[in-house]
Amino acid sequence: MEYLDESEVQSIKIGDKNYPKLLKAIRKPPKVLRIRGSLPPNRNIIAISGSRKTTQQVLDAANRIGKMLAQHGYTIVAGLAYGCDTAAIEGALSEGGKVIGVVPGGFKSLQGQEKQLAEKIFAAGGIVLSEYPDHLTKVFSRHYLRQSEIITGLSEKTIIIAAEERSGSSATATRALRQKRKVIITRYVKAKIEEATLVENLGELKAALGIADKV
Repeated sequence: MEYLDESEVQSIKIGDKNYPKLLKAIRKPPKVLRIRGSLPPNRNIIAISGSRKTTQQVLDAANRIGKMLAQHGYTIVAGLAYGCDTAAIEGALSEGGKVIGVVPGGFKSLQGQEKQLAEKIFAAGGIVLSEYPDHLTKVFSRHYLRQSEIITGLSEKTIIIAAEERSGSSATATRALRQKRKVIITRYVKAKIEEATLVENLGELKAALGIADKV
């Protein structure tokens, strides 16, 4: 697959009945979404964000979170960046989970590791989404900020796995809170994020998500 077969890509306009309701509720929702795949119900989506450069311990935690969410029927929505995003996505895919990958530019902007990860998502029946036409291949800082708005806009809850002060992931948390979405942070988050729920382990994360283990 070089990029995407046009026959696999559909455009959803903001007025269409299958346009995500949660995303429509943000301040400036995308007028058109280009997606490959079918979006799941809003209630089954959890947004994930985390540091690109971090320790193996944090990456292992991200992977476990991805696995746990997949085991409980959640779809992960995240960027395709190296680091926590990739680790959580890989964990979800290893358990047969579904993933929505949000691209900061057009589909032809996918290169290298991000393109390979997109291919894995496609193969597992997941979704890749962009608000931009394919020919937008140059991606700037504003595109990543917009990407964060869409990621958090697709879910009522966002998990920040790791974040430094004034980082991309802390900005993602800020956007989620502005959208009046719940933000959950792990003990690896160093940024000060007001109104976030801190969890120390998977058990506490399950409780914060309202997941009950089967007896």
